Amino acid sequence: MKISSAARSLFSSPAIGRNQALTAAEQISATTHLMSSLELLATDRDRREGGLNNWAVARGNFATGSPRVRRILDAVAHRRSTHVIHVTRAIAAASLLVPGTHRRHRAAANGFLALTSVATHPRHHYGSDGSDQLSFLVQLVATVARLGERQPRIVDACLWYVALQSTLSYAVSGWVKVTSPVWRSGAALPGIMRTETYGDEKVYRVIQRHPRISTAVGHLVLAMECGFPAVFLAQGKYAPAVLTVSGAFHLANARVMGLGRFVWAFLATYPAVLYTAGGGAHSGGGR
Repeated sequence: MKISSAARSLFSSPAIGRNQALTAAEQISATTHLMSSLELLATDRDRREGGLNNWAVARGNFATGSPRVRRILDAVAHRRSTHVIHVTRAIAAASLLVPGTHRRHRAAANGFLALTSVATHPRHHYGSDGSDQLSFLVQLVATVARLGERQPRIVDACLWYVALQSTLSYAVSGWVKVTSPVWRSGAALPGIMRTETYGDEKVYRVIQRHPRISTAVGHLVLAMECGFPAVFLAQGKYAPAVLTVSGAFHLANARVMGLGRFVWAFLATYPAVLYTAGGGAHSGGGR
């Protein structure tokens, strides 16, 4: 009985309110920023002499910029400034996890996270990834949505932007992979698993012994990413199932490849996908 009920919920049009979708998106994305800042505070050695993001070396990437911009970057990149910024970012992100706070506070916290993401990006240029870019986009859009919260069309436009950005991220990634004979043959997964950065020795040994598993998983990834736009078919009837599979994909990547922040960054787009896929007709929800 429980299995059939769960199956029905996976193939039913989503019913999520506008405010509910916005709040869930900004809160999950804020979790990404919180994790990012806490990780950076815990890895201060990366920014010291000899570290990956030693500013004395990294600032050379901006040698051709204007003197004013370089002074601003130098100020932000100062060790104490970086520390203060990330402590403040962690506080701002945590405050968004508190339910019921005023929309002005939420707009300010979202805006601060988006602004400081831009300001600190040059400082942490090496080691940043797609999760940082996506969480920046979600927080920036949430800022606009909160500022225009009294106008439903503005909020809907923001949620549509996040949903379409998420759909493009999956679909483009999938169709690019399809053009690669390495992905189509199933050889991509072993190649990734044998790397030091994203690999896993135990998984590599398993797929070496069972190459069919590698091929099947590779084809499943292609099908999931290329088929992600199906969330918008039949008034979002397939959206819960597609998002469940893609969410499981990110959880597996977090365990095997160490891409933990990707889980939260992409999950933050799912409320917007559910809202828009269902037609965006449910405006209820609460702050």
